[in-house]
Amino acid sequence: MDAPFGNCLFVDLEGQRARYECLLPGCPHPREGPVFATDVIEGPDKKPTRRGVAGVAEFIDRVKTNHLATYHRREDT
Repeated sequence: MDAPFGNCLFVDLEGQRARYECLLPGCPHPREGPVFATDVIEGPDKKPTRRGVAGVAEFIDRVKTNHLATYHRREDT
């Protein structure tokens, strides 16, 4: 019997953090994240900067677009 869904994207209501969990059996990369708006990352000027809400949104877009295609050779989401 197939599961009713194969993945979960967890996002808090303020967009401050997100994580992705793939529930498909045998996934080689079952978790991505978590990412937080307060994470310190290298900015475009190579200086430390906070990821911010936009960075969390980028993570969400990337994971929704790429996970199945990258790890399961599927393009549907």
